[in-house]
Amino acid sequence: MNNIFRRTALLCLISIFGLCGCNTIPEVSLTDSSSEESSSEPDFYIEYEPEIFDIGISEFITKINASDGAFENAEIPEGEGYVQFQEGGKLGCYAEIETPQHYRVVLSVRSESGAAIKLKINEKTEGMFYVNSGSEFDYEAVDCVYLAGGRSEIALEVCSGTADIDCIIIENSESADYSCYRTETASQNQYASLGVIGAMNFFSDIYGTNSLTAANVTLGTNAEIDEIYSITGRYPAIRGSQLAFALSGNAEKEQLLLNDIALAEEWSKNGGIVSYKWHWYSPNELRSVKTGDFDLRNAIKTADIDKLSTMTSEEIKALYEKGEVTAELCALISDIDKVAQYLLKLKYKDVVTIFEPVPNADSGLYWWGDDKESFKKLYALLFDRLCNFHRLSNLIFVYNGNAEYYPGAQYCDIIGQSFNETSDSAFAGRFLALAKAFPTKKMLAVTACDVMPKADYMSRDNAFWLWTALESGAPYTDEELNAAYYSTIMLTRDELPDINDYALREF
Repeated sequence: MNNIFRRTALLCLISIFGLCGCNTIPEVSLTDSSSEESSSEPDFYIEYEPEIFDIGISEFITKINASDGAFENAEIPEGEGYVQFQEGGKLGCYAEIETPQHYRVVLSVRSESGAAIKLKINEKTEGMFYVNSGSEFDYEAVDCVYLAGGRSEIALEVCSGTADIDCIIIENSESADYSCYRTETASQNQYASLGVIGAMNFFSDIYGTNSLTAANVTLGTNAEIDEIYSITGRYPAIRGSQLAFALSGNAEKEQLLLNDIALAEEWSKNGGIVSYKWHWYSPNELRSVKTGDFDLRNAIKTADIDKLSTMTSEEIKALYEKGEVTAELCALISDIDKVAQYLLKLKYKDVVTIFEPVPNADSGLYWWGDDKESFKKLYALLFDRLCNFHRLSNLIFVYNGNAEYYPGAQYCDIIGQSFNETSDSAFAGRFLALAKAFPTKKMLAVTACDVMPKADYMSRDNAFWLWTALESGAPYTDEELNAAYYSTIMLTRDELPDINDYALREF
């Protein structure tokens, strides 16, 4: 296969547009299987260098009082200078920018309940302010926001909670620092296969320079990636899918997942990278992902995770009979063992698999996020059970969430994020914040997004997510898709090395 160092690049003047999509867990309806097209991939491409942006360096600071802007679903309390916003409240104002460069946008804000406030620049979402509950005004910032010269529209929207906003401060900043890319790259799986070692080495080598294309598919099909190929003549580097049906108890759904596993094996054989999420239907009669539908805290309250993770099912049953573990904990481990059987099918075919279990615990949507400390124990149990008991040497673990739920550097290889925004921003402020948030730096990836971050913006803001995975069912134009897949920054399947060979390469 072609190597990234042998790419043919011709400079063309086009822009690269983001792609739209939706973030979903598999529905109960079944979809016909499809397979990869057999036609060979073209061996020559016209590729596009990223757009060059004018980026200056100058001192700048300005303050905009919230009360001077236009606002809705909000009011100024009598005798006060701040604006009190209800959920859904909006604020709009303008800033005159002399120098095109990166800036830090700072809010003076407080919230009695806690709030999430969206930042838009010229109608494009660029970040989110997360405000902790409290009675005093404090400062929250979104960094690395590029503002072109001239008049810029600054808009805020209170997406959840309520907030009192005093002012907006805009000051000069810089793009993300290259120290973000000095990360830990060794697999945390002590039984890591040659392919896992090679993949992690390859990821490390491209991190900070390139981003891998990725697409999440409709379960049991290659519909999305076949469509991408039919338009561009290229496949994404990563095929992403979902393991939720592993515990459905429905023979048809489980067969659909087996069909998907077969497609993943074929994808790997043809040189692509395989990725699976696991939204865990709860191990009780509800079989639900919703918050509150499983009492995780009670299930593992007495659990010695290190001890239990490598016990046989018979040994765990004996502990239950003695009253030392709960029935819910036994059900948790049983579910992990069932999922392991699907992942073992991939191991036996030597398929390196990026594995993202119980994602978005911090979102408030899922039962596995109802208690932070219990989540950490659950994730540790998952990791140890799969790696040390089932010896799943083919897994690369992705933790998707914030620092408050982080189980620890020893339990993940990559940190993922989900973007549910119709914006092609690189979200450089979020990239930089994540790079600083964890004690041990890990590579950062976008594992699900409604619109792919634009390659030009990743280059401009020095925010190179390791990969950006577009959700299944995303609408896009042919022009947008070709522009994304022919960027010199974005790597496609034909440009991946043999990862087993990569592990053994000479430096």
